[in-house]
Amino acid sequence: MLEVHLERRTTMTLDFNADEPVVGLARQRELIRAVLGASSADETRWLEWKSQHDVSKSAGAFAVSKAILGFANRMPDVAEQWAGGHAYLLVGVDEEAIHGVPPHDVEKVDGWLGRYLGDFSRYGFTYVPMDTDAGRRHVMLVDISPPRWGDLIHPLHKEYENFRPGAIFHRYAGKTEPARPAEIYALTERARRATKRVNVEVTMTSGAVAVLAPTDVARKRITNSLRESLLDQLETAAERRKAAASSPFAGLQLHVLVPDSRTPEQFRQEVDEYLRDFDLAMQQTMAQRVAEATRPLTLKLTNPGEDNLTQVQVVLSLPDTISAHVTDEVEEEIDWPTQPPKYGEGSTLPGIAGYARGMLGVQPSYQLPFPDSTDIEQQDGHTIIRFAPVDLRPHEKVTLDPITLYSSQDADPFISEWRATATNVSSKTQGSLPIPAQRLELDLRAVLRPLFGVGDASAGEDGDGSER
Repeated sequence: MLEVHLERRTTMTLDFNADEPVVGLARQRELIRAVLGASSADETRWLEWKSQHDVSKSAGAFAVSKAILGFANRMPDVAEQWAGGHAYLLVGVDEEAIHGVPPHDVEKVDGWLGRYLGDFSRYGFTYVPMDTDAGRRHVMLVDISPPRWGDLIHPLHKEYENFRPGAIFHRYAGKTEPARPAEIYALTERARRATKRVNVEVTMTSGAVAVLAPTDVARKRITNSLRESLLDQLETAAERRKAAASSPFAGLQLHVLVPDSRTPEQFRQEVDEYLRDFDLAMQQTMAQRVAEATRPLTLKLTNPGEDNLTQVQVVLSLPDTISAHVTDEVEEEIDWPTQPPKYGEGSTLPGIAGYARGMLGVQPSYQLPFPDSTDIEQQDGHTIIRFAPVDLRPHEKVTLDPITLYSSQDADPFISEWRATATNVSSKTQGSLPIPAQRLELDLRAVLRPLFGVGDASAGEDGDGSER
């Protein structure tokens, strides 16, 4: 049973991770417990707590409504810094104790609050049960949804004491107060953005999807051949140890002062990591050859309107049969991974093996960067390309990063879908682009043979990926 002691605690900063929204009973209780260890100075732009209010009474309904309106009248770019833009009001808890509140029916609470909130309904609430030394008590947790660009100003709808209908509340750091002129101007701008649209054009200036024979079978046979060769070292090492143990000079082997400390399982893991990186390097090599033989996709982004657009991002969606690579990254020199040190041989002195590899220019450890940019991913059956956001002045044109595309499945043309958003407007625009196909004859063995000579010895298949 969750025990929450009611004695006064030493005040401290709020101990709660606000990187994500508060979802689920465990996180709700964690937030409530964090308030017990905090101070009143820790109330923020996303969190407020009240020791006691009954929303069935006018004073309680107004206090809760005022807090909701204050959170709703925040700016989206400010709100998004915490809890995914959400804000939370806790009623029935403070820094000293869990006091609890009387739970009420949802429809009744909505009616009591609605007198002050009007049509605003982008909030939800629940009563969180907390087991304390004094018994079970309920804390009211109100979740106010993130504000959005284009939202209207949310005013008070019913008079309460000195506050008349139309009063505008805003959440400042640690308090909810009537909005000042600067905040009212900002909220007016927030509402005005509902009328502004993302007015951009996305056009293709050049490019094609290279269509080539599948390489999956060839790559698999190459990596399987390398795996078999490397894992043979385990059997060789075992035979060597067996022979050494039966030698009359077994105790006099002084030339290996540092034996191989890896277990067979650790060596197998090294082999798996090496082959994974080797396969990625093969893919990147093919991408280089495609980039040399075809035209990369180049898109132009245009702002035909009179408004400045900030951080415009174009997202391109392609069929998942298409592989995509940022062309500038493809052109970088490929640093092929180094094979794991031979199993079972050890080294002559501590550190000598690593020092020797350094003298020879061979890296003792290797991490191959993925050939796909971090802006390219497979998602829900599509290849998604997220171009870097750019600022656009009126009538400005910007060329986006060129992308190398290839596929083992044919289409003419390949149909892509794009959408564009900006941070200073609330809407998005979208469209489609047909991308022509360009058929290429590329043999994986022919590509790799000049580099390693593994094509003839290990691939074992014709250029189309079929077995000979």
